[in-house]
Amino acid sequence: MKPIGKHIHSKPVFDREGYQSNLDSLNGEHLPDLSKAVAKPFKHGGARPGAGRRASGNKPILLRLPPRTIVRLRRLARRQNKGNSVMAGELLEAGLSHQRA
Repeated sequence: MKPIGKHIHSKPVFDREGYQSNLDSLNGEHLPDLSKAVAKPFKHGGARPGAGRRASGNKPILLRLPPRTIVRLRRLARRQNKGNSVMAGELLEAGLSHQRA
């Protein structure tokens, strides 16, 4: 019996890693010669020196405050256009310096 089609394909041959090694064309187009190809390293992505937020030196702390105190702190911080942590720090410093005197 005569095969139908123009090309008679040979059986695939696979190398040790499982890649087919006897390909000379794909979908009728010849494959490029990879022996002349040069691999270029990626120059994007990954960590870069000096990237990221600068360290403020502040340490995290967990406080349990009554809901009313939290609302007042957030409202005061919003009015003064400051962060909650900055506002809480300023209030604590003011209270502590008042006690020292």
